[in-house]
Amino acid sequence: MRALRGETISNLELVIQPREMTARSTLSSARRLIGPNGQTLGAVAVVQDTTERRRAELELERVHKELMTASRQAGMAEVATNVLHNVGNILNSVNISASLVTDRVKQSKAPGVTLLADLLKEQGADLATFMSTDARGKRIPEYLSALGQQLTADQQMSLQELGSLRDNLEHIKETVTMQQSYAKLCGVTETVEVVDLVEDSLRLNAGAFARHGVTLCREFSPVPPITVDKHKVLQILVNLVRNAKYACDESGKTEKLIILRIAPTAEGVRISVIDNGIGIPEENMDRLFTHGFTTRQSGHGFGLHSGALAAQELGGTLLATSDGSGRGAAFILELPYTRRDKPHA
Repeated sequence: MRALRGETISNLELVIQPREMTARSTLSSARRLIGPNGQTLGAVAVVQDTTERRRAELELERVHKELMTASRQAGMAEVATNVLHNVGNILNSVNISASLVTDRVKQSKAPGVTLLADLLKEQGADLATFMSTDARGKRIPEYLSALGQQLTADQQMSLQELGSLRDNLEHIKETVTMQQSYAKLCGVTETVEVVDLVEDSLRLNAGAFARHGVTLCREFSPVPPITVDKHKVLQILVNLVRNAKYACDESGKTEKLIILRIAPTAEGVRISVIDNGIGIPEENMDRLFTHGFTTRQSGHGFGLHSGALAAQELGGTLLATSDGSGRGAAFILELPYTRRDKPHA
């Protein structure tokens, strides 16, 4: 009827409910037919049954949401795993320090002081004669000097290891506190300094750098603060830094280098994680951010995929570049100063 009145109908979505049948989704288009003399001859309408396509779209949307949730959880697990790994390495150092102090205490010459005191007490009034004529008495000053030196060395060593214990325990406390802070702020947007986010990601990987002989180079240009979900940014950076460490370690190179670069862009900031590791073959470049793709035997293929999704949710992008195998790689995270929503891919 609308077409007969002269309207042109395009892509009109309607739900048709046939009797005793399941409702059907349709997409309709219609227009009036005009004769040679301008008279109305009728109307033509095309009605397309889109029920199955609509169901497929809804199913795709549902699967996409589930994938987003799974990837986000995997990214959060990546951060938590890194925290536990880092804490575990620090605990190894704590255990070594505690063992050294324990062994030193067991070997201490302190019990000799009690034995010497008992020996001197036994001499009673003859103590002076004992010290001047008895061979054992003549050696007491030399023994006390050596004992003092040994006890001083034990004290210095114990204080050094206890200081190391205190520093390591403080590091564990800071690491756990930082993770708790980010976990509590998950989903909360706030204005932060970019340098602080990058340094936090490095602290969560700190033990691995020293253990694997990786050199860090910071190239930080001044940039304004950004308004983001801190936890999502940390999720991305921790994974990128950890991947860079693995790439350097697997390259077998003597000099292992990771460059952290912060630079401004027209609408935000660019954070680059650059390594001189194993590089990325050209045939893998298009699959890097695909769900489940990994080249590491112990990898699960969630890290980069969840990172790309998180960057998209933040209104930014995550890209990768490499000159090929053995020539290192760069992962570039670009974020706007304030969040701008992007459509899902």
